[in-house]
Amino acid sequence: MNRSTLFFASLSLLLLLAVGYTLWQAFATKPATPLGVSDAALGLPGLEDSSRDLFQVASALLYDTDTSSITYEQNAFERRSIASITKLMTAMVALDHGIDWDQEADILLEEYFYGSKMRLHPGETVTMRDLFHSSLMASANNSTQAMVRQIGIPEKEFIRRMNAKAIELGLEQTRFVEATGLDPDNISTAYEVAKLAEAAFAYPDIATASTRAEYVFTVKGSGREYRFGNSNKLIEPDQATTLTGSKTGYLYESGYCLVVQGKDEQHHKIAVVLGSLSEPGHFQDIQRLLKL
Repeated sequence: MNRSTLFFASLSLLLLLAVGYTLWQAFATKPATPLGVSDAALGLPGLEDSSRDLFQVASALLYDTDTSSITYEQNAFERRSIASITKLMTAMVALDHGIDWDQEADILLEEYFYGSKMRLHPGETVTMRDLFHSSLMASANNSTQAMVRQIGIPEKEFIRRMNAKAIELGLEQTRFVEATGLDPDNISTAYEVAKLAEAAFAYPDIATASTRAEYVFTVKGSGREYRFGNSNKLIEPDQATTLTGSKTGYLYESGYCLVVQGKDEQHHKIAVVLGSLSEPGHFQDIQRLLKL
């Protein structure tokens, strides 16, 4: 083999090796992230994102009502049982129909469901105002059912109106099968719970009742004084509440649930926790959410 042939053969081999190395680098090396853009911002899977999964709950959301935007979300679009948060929709439908606050009301024996309840003795009656407050503050299931009955709308029609109201509010993932929240088939998402709460807390009667620390009234028929507190332990007697709307919920199937609306500088924030494992835990998580 002459020298020129050997030279060109060697040159061809070097070029082939150079091309092979370049292709290997192109496919084996991770593309550089654009300057100023993190992996988390790109939403790449499998990479650490310190802004996610901050809470040991099934779903969490912080919603800004001023800008209609999500500040933080964790599984906020998964459908879940919402327990007694249902009562916010029940209250809206009742108010839309009209409530005679001074109308006398009773509670039937068959309405003494498990869970929170108002206890009346035979011959005792209360007012619709008392039932309304007991429903939203103490989350009393029998008070809620009695209020719906006393309004005079057949139960099936009342539930139809609850679902129609959900459609009106654009809540496509929300469904109700009864008015108290005792049925785990009352479902929504953390995002739609925030939208539901935004609409509910715009009713002054709901906003005021749901954030009272204590309610005291006299039972008619016996003159007995009845007193109950708010199921949201963040709302304490003799302290100015830091909330303008609140509703708790609990079922075995749903876990502990809570939605609140802030006050003062946090008035535009709605925080939602669904599926917390403990009562103290979901109160702590709501407080942390509002501070994000």
